Amino acid sequence: MSDSPMDSVSRRDVLSGLAASAAVVSTPVAASTDTESRAVAQPDTGPLADPNAFESFLDGLVRAQLEAHDIPGATVAVVDGDSEFAKGYGVSDVRSETPVRADETLFRIGSVSKLFTWTAVMQGVERGRLDLDIDVTQYLDEIDVPETYEQPITLNHLGTHTPGFEDRAHGTFVLDETDLQPLEQALVEEQPARVRPPGQLTAYSNYGAGLSGHIAAITAGMSFENYVTEEIFDPLSMNRSTFAQPVPDGLRVDLATGYTATDDGFRDGDFEFVGMPPAGAMSATATDMARFVRAHLQDGTIDDDRILQSETIAEMHRRRFANDERVNGMCFGFYEMSRHGVRVIGHAGDTQLFHSLLFLVPEHDAGVFVSYNSPGGIDAREEFIDEFVEQYFPTEEPSVTVSDSTLTRGTDLEGTYRTLRVPSTTSEKFIGATETVSVSLDDRGRLITTHGDETKRWIEVEPLFFREADGPDHLAFGETDGNITHLFFGSRPASAYERLSIVEQPRVHGAIVAFSVVAFVTAIGGWSGAAIWRLYRGTERSRGDSPLRFARWTGGIAAVSFLLFVIGFAGGLAMRPTAFLYGDRLLFRLLTIPSLIGAVASVLTVVFAGIAIWNREWGRWTRIHYTVVALAAIAFTWLLWYWNLLWYQM
Repeated sequence: MSDSPMDSVSRRDVLSGLAASAAVVSTPVAASTDTESRAVAQPDTGPLADPNAFESFLDGLVRAQLEAHDIPGATVAVVDGDSEFAKGYGVSDVRSETPVRADETLFRIGSVSKLFTWTAVMQGVERGRLDLDIDVTQYLDEIDVPETYEQPITLNHLGTHTPGFEDRAHGTFVLDETDLQPLEQALVEEQPARVRPPGQLTAYSNYGAGLSGHIAAITAGMSFENYVTEEIFDPLSMNRSTFAQPVPDGLRVDLATGYTATDDGFRDGDFEFVGMPPAGAMSATATDMARFVRAHLQDGTIDDDRILQSETIAEMHRRRFANDERVNGMCFGFYEMSRHGVRVIGHAGDTQLFHSLLFLVPEHDAGVFVSYNSPGGIDAREEFIDEFVEQYFPTEEPSVTVSDSTLTRGTDLEGTYRTLRVPSTTSEKFIGATETVSVSLDDRGRLITTHGDETKRWIEVEPLFFREADGPDHLAFGETDGNITHLFFGSRPASAYERLSIVEQPRVHGAIVAFSVVAFVTAIGGWSGAAIWRLYRGTERSRGDSPLRFARWTGGIAAVSFLLFVIGFAGGLAMRPTAFLYGDRLLFRLLTIPSLIGAVASVLTVVFAGIAIWNREWGRWTRIHYTVVALAAIAFTWLLWYWNLLWYQM
């Protein structure tokens, strides 16, 4: 989260040393001899049946990823029955060329932290302190959850991302240690609105995870950080893991640095502070994460210590909710990542700089943790899970014939769909502007989806259910009263997509912005030019054109105000996006001043222009010009209202 440039270390210099460092930091871990845990024989077909072959596979995969995706370093841990294997790749610090060591180097694991939060919740259930199906307000004293809907929010809703909260950016990350607040205070001040009934659809919620962690801790009579340390880290001997921000002095020297790739090399980032620690503040080594994976694969027990009963583990791992039963759904904390006919559950984790993934293949007693210290890890982790599953648990999905026949209700599916994981009632709503998927049909009538630069082709398996033509994903469409209303991706079970109306679509809003900016610029330029020309000629407007005079003033004020808003908004996002989203909201508040002035001036422009046109006081071109400016001003005012940017709302 740093804006400062890094020292001149090129990516080529860093990546060229990967092979040498990787071999040095390999950390195989001996199999457990715990006689009370479930006995699992050395696997015959699992990834660690032949450790040397597996290491060769892993070396080829991860080293290629670091090179292809501009990633300085990665750490990996694999559990297969009673066997573990962990290894570091690349460097944790570009300047010092410190190699990643799987048993020493800590990575920020982002939302993988949530698995510890919901493990803590299930411990509370086992011990009788918590119930997954009762109103969470029964556990809260200082936090008031609004009764927006008749149905109360439960821990089961929070653990499956179905509480119905809108999303928030502010408060999720903070810019500095001094901005951190006690968890309860952060939950009070950054509470999102309830925008849909609980248990209806998934919409990923960091706030829900923060609330869950708070409930687990206060019902046990301690802080969240202390609870996880005493009840999870200590029993699992996870001595190099922490939720502390920044990490304790004894671990700080081994914390990997996060980077972004530039044309000149890697730019290092600052420590990223998470405003709600249960949602994503944890730092850990790969070998520590392997112990957590083992506990979840071996019925909650490891090395004579138990963190959960086997029945509770089963409850966490089973499917508890799905937007559509034909695609991946939600477990408790975990979500399904099944592919190629193999059931996989897990959780991804992201800060801006670190990108991680923990996944389990329960039926095969295998699990993996992998983390990367640059944004290239987003693509790399998806490649990792695909390659791992295809290599060690290959299956054959039923073949589906690609047909040129007309899709069932093909044209009904076309449109733009936006994720429900967006702010709805605050001035952060604009964050969802690009979180859309476009659905269309190609020239042969086949379904195509486009999300950013990613385009996928789909094969219809049955009505409203499709399989990715060249990948493991599935999608389904939801309908209400015969109308297509939602889109559900198997690869994104924690967030449903809602169909947008015509006036909500990004291309319509983009056209409004372009039209309005052109109209405002020409208005200011034209009116200024006319004033200069009159001054040069020494002429004055007649006293009888007062509607024109008032309309010119109000139209000019609207145009200038809206252009100031556009420049300030675009500049804030382009120059300091992190501070703009997560820092002091002063800039947001200042931006809403010209937007509100512009809105008032827009209404007055329409009134004065209407009077003049009604009285036939203007010529044809003047009427056309002011009509265009007035329409642009009103359209832009509506756009600001839609995105909650007319005045500051938080």
